[in-house]
Amino acid sequence: MTKNRAVRILVAGLVGGFIGNGVLGALFSISPIQSILYNPEWQSQLFIEITPKRNIPVSVAGLVLLSIIHAWLFNVLMPSIPGKIWFKKGLFWGLTIWLMYWLFQEWFIYNTLLGEPFLLNTLELTILLLGSLVEGIIIAFFLARKPSGSAG
Repeated sequence: MTKNRAVRILVAGLVGGFIGNGVLGALFSISPIQSILYNPEWQSQLFIEITPKRNIPVSVAGLVLLSIIHAWLFNVLMPSIPGKIWFKKGLFWGLTIWLMYWLFQEWFIYNTLLGEPFLLNTLELTILLLGSLVEGIIIAFFLARKPSGSAG
């Protein structure tokens, strides 16, 4: 791998992670979403007690750094990722990130350990899917786009 390619992977991961997590943060901060997720009549008490205690800056920083790994894996797997144009590859990659990371985390941590109801898990997973798609598209933009003047 060339030095230029390594820099592109690093930038793709950082930008994709930052913007993807920004989308998540913005959506999760919307008042109607907050009122649904933290409604004591619908949400588990353990979720309500534990989730406000997390260190958001550290969590987000970790997720952005994890996105560098997502970008590196995209680079390695890019030839086998479905789609002829970068945008379709990015959508597929975003879905892959969601399936491999968020789906597992929501089920294992939030549903199984914290007792979050399935319908609230589904709301969160929908938001997480949007953020993952944004991350995947941005990573593909940096790593799979053809040079200017080329198709794709």
